[in-house]
Amino acid sequence: MENAKLSGWQMFTLTFIFTVGTTFILLPGKLIADAKQYGWLVTIWAFLYGVILAAFWLYLAKHYPGRSLVQIAVQVLGKWAGGLVAFLYILYFIQIASWVTRNASDFMHINLMPRTPLSIFNIMVLLVCAYAVVKGIESIAMASELLTPYIFIAYWIPMTVMLTEWDWRNFDIPYHFQLWTTIANTNYTLAFPYMETVSFMMLFPFVQRRLKTAFILGIITTGIALTISVFFIIGILGVNRSSHLIYPIYIIFREMQFTGFVEHLEAIISVNILFIVFLKLSMLFYCAVLAICQLFELKNRAVVAYPLIWVISAYSLFFANIIENVEWVDKYLFIYYTLYAIVIPVVLIALTWLKLQRKKPLYKEGPAA
Repeated sequence: MENAKLSGWQMFTLTFIFTVGTTFILLPGKLIADAKQYGWLVTIWAFLYGVILAAFWLYLAKHYPGRSLVQIAVQVLGKWAGGLVAFLYILYFIQIASWVTRNASDFMHINLMPRTPLSIFNIMVLLVCAYAVVKGIESIAMASELLTPYIFIAYWIPMTVMLTEWDWRNFDIPYHFQLWTTIANTNYTLAFPYMETVSFMMLFPFVQRRLKTAFILGIITTGIALTISVFFIIGILGVNRSSHLIYPIYIIFREMQFTGFVEHLEAIISVNILFIVFLKLSMLFYCAVLAICQLFELKNRAVVAYPLIWVISAYSLFFANIIENVEWVDKYLFIYYTLYAIVIPVVLIALTWLKLQRKKPLYKEGPAA
């Protein structure tokens, strides 16, 4: 395994960037369409759910210090069963990486360069990420550490300016809020992005200090930022309009005006999105490569990383268009992610408890008379 060291601040920025990822550009439109003006409430209980999951994974990792998720699975389940679980997680990381790649390609194809084939975007993005993976997680962490303040400022200052377009009447639409129905219809917000953060169990062994604080605070910060963003989108664009847009935040930046001269600031959000997507994809790519290297005891990451470009690129073309992608997320994502984020970790914890119980003495000897 790579002999890398991450600080608590680096872990926080990695968690923040990862969970922000493609969530800010893809989730709000679909969420507002399903939950109407109460979409911001959905993001609150979604990130609380994410915090509970984070504590759950940290509890599992505490029993196996210095070991990644793949190594924990092999240690608990044995060489063959653990190897199968590790292989499933490798596929899981590759699948998420391919979806992130496709999301980035769709965004650039729809908004920036509509005549460029998707495969060209895929290869361009993945080549850069593969190079970052070969350089190591410390390089990715330093990039996130450098870019996080810029991304934060370049996003929130323009969004605050757009509050001049705020209209409270956007929250007064005839929609009856039903708690359990809304939760059922928006369960994809629990999966995307919070259940994806189980990937960070591959990175836990690299963190030298304040792992728990950094990881949980990263998820909380993202949840608060996403809640405010959805609230702003509803207040600025309205429920009806934003629910029919694929990228409502991009539209807000495109229609933004500081003065009669400074307008069309969508380039800012486009650059932000590309930075965030590159970093999230690099982390997922790294997790997949690291898992393969640990499972098959390989030393050279480059041997794995560059061939994996073609696998991820090909898999990213599985969906015909972005509509199919959104429909799959709506219907199946939560169920699919449950296996990796909840079921397998629960099994690992249960088996860990059983092993600990077996090691305890059956009785305690009383004091000598």
